[in-house]
Amino acid sequence: MILNINGTDVSHLVAGLKVGYETLVSEDSGRNAAGDTVLDIINRKIKLYVSFRPMFTDDMISLLGAMEPYVISVSFLDPKSNAVKTIQVYHGTPEPEYYNVNMGLYKAFNLNFIEL
Repeated sequence: MILNINGTDVSHLVAGLKVGYETLVSEDSGRNAAGDTVLDIINRKIKLYVSFRPMFTDDMISLLGAMEPYVISVSFLDPKSNAVKTIQVYHGTPEPEYYNVNMGLYKAFNLNFIEL
């Protein structure tokens, strides 16, 4: 299992998965008068950068159905632990684009999932 969205395994649709470990700092972070860097870490969050392969209509319907709610549960293989990790995320806007309307074939596309 590489990627599961709201209980639907979509691993077979994934062409690439990049995991970003984002560190969020406060607006007070930066350089002080002495020139020293001051960091106030507020939180750490995960951002998933997913590349989906070209797919036919049935797979696209399944994928978009799993992402219907704006806030969803996503499980992925975490490189930090090599174990499956589940997080609550919101996602970017899916923009499926037809490659061939008659065949019901969609082009590959990218989508980000950002931890709440």
